[in-house]
Amino acid sequence: MFHLKGLKKSHKISRLLQIGIALALISGLVQLWQSSLLQGQLLLKSQTEKMARLLVQQTAYGAAPALQLQNDEQLQWLASALVADPKVMAAAIYGEQGTRLSFAQSVSEQALEPDSEELKQALAPYSPYVEAVLQDGRNLGYVEVYLDPKLFFEEIREAHQLNMDQQQLMLLVAGLIGMLLARALSFKRAHFDRRKARINRIRKAANSGAAEQSQGSADSPDGQEKANDPT
Repeated sequence: MFHLKGLKKSHKISRLLQIGIALALISGLVQLWQSSLLQGQLLLKSQTEKMARLLVQQTAYGAAPALQLQNDEQLQWLASALVADPKVMAAAIYGEQGTRLSFAQSVSEQALEPDSEELKQALAPYSPYVEAVLQDGRNLGYVEVYLDPKLFFEEIREAHQLNMDQQQLMLLVAGLIGMLLARALSFKRAHFDRRKARINRIRKAANSGAAEQSQGSADSPDGQEKANDPT
């Protein structure tokens, strides 16, 4: 599996060391990925709160002209348009004296009164967001919007998940390319190392044989006579 057969001991140790380092890097990558997922969840929650707050701020900005002109019809239209969004459970716009000028709700199909106990119980699971309506430094009133943060979270999570899926696909393709390249290079490297080791063994055997043959020639009678002959 690791192409260790036929390799020298030093080559085997080097290859096993490379495999160990690769496994350690994979473990570190998994831990980094888990940490990234946790940070992503925290970021999603933070973005959910920011998006909810931004919607309420935009509502206050849109209500400013109607409050300044005291146009109750336009204020009611704005409240009704808000609750058409599935994330908005109820919306109310108040004047500078705290008088409710418009109200709409989508939490119940029944026409519930704004101050009724039934409506209060229906809106209890949702948090109200309040934002002052300012125009040229003057406080014209405020808006109160009941939102469902879970729906905000789901919208942002879907977009985040799509981005994460694309990143996972890119990492998978990059890993596959790296694996194919490493496999191809590993075959060539292992073949080269085996061939090099075989050549070294052949050379060593040849040198050993030549040395033995030379020693044998020196020990023979003919060799001794040639060695003693001055000519």
